[in-house]
Amino acid sequence: MTLQTHITVLEAAPGRCEELGGYLRDLLEPTRRLEGCLTFELQRDRQRWQLHSRWRSSRDLERYFAQPLLQEVLASAWRSGAIQQLQSRAA
Repeated sequence: MTLQTHITVLEAAPGRCEELGGYLRDLLEPTRRLEGCLTFELQRDRQRWQLHSRWRSSRDLERYFAQPLLQEVLASAWRSGAIQQLQSRAA
């Protein structure tokens, strides 16, 4: 198995940075408990939030992407207008 690192950068809409952070903080503990999650961290830089995660395998990373909580949180943040831009990539 090969370790997988993934980074998601989310830019908050003007005046919505704290709101976006609230959505993203809801992901922290449940995601850290997922099988294969080695690290899952949230960092802020001005109007941007970064989710940085490391996974034991690509299969574990795929399971993370399929988690209903992740889909629900991101969809809610998009619908509310808190997210202005999202970039996601392997690192």
